[in-house]
Amino acid sequence: MRVVQFLQVVTLLVLLAYGVLVYLENPGLMRLPLLFAGRELVLPAGLALGLGVLTGALYAALLIFPRYLRQRVLRRSDLLRRQGAETRLQATLQAVVDGTARSENGSDLDPSLTLTSPTPAVSSGTVQAQAPATQTPAAQA
Repeated sequence: MRVVQFLQVVTLLVLLAYGVLVYLENPGLMRLPLLFAGRELVLPAGLALGLGVLTGALYAALLIFPRYLRQRVLRRSDLLRRQGAETRLQATLQAVVDGTARSENGSDLDPSLTLTSPTPAVSSGTVQAQAPATQTPAAQA
């Protein structure tokens, strides 16, 4: 990639040097040699300068446009990927909330999974099991 940038800078410098050389040779009217048929184009200096600026702007736009397009495509794909992830996350969270609401209402609880043993009592940070409310026949005697 650095080689391409180097070539672009060298090309711009060559174009600038060519423009300065032609302007120094022809201060009033500029003769621009054409690459085909051995002809030249005679223009006033202001118009030739305007064409040079327009050509430079077009060249700079062609240098910048591919990078701009690539960044735009990357941003668009990132946005679509993020929206997809947010949609999946929202669906997952909604399913969890719906499951929590059903379990609080007791509508989806299996009756065989209810607690039959007494709940442990908590005192001073340790868990102690409570004694059952009924005594065994050996303890009653």
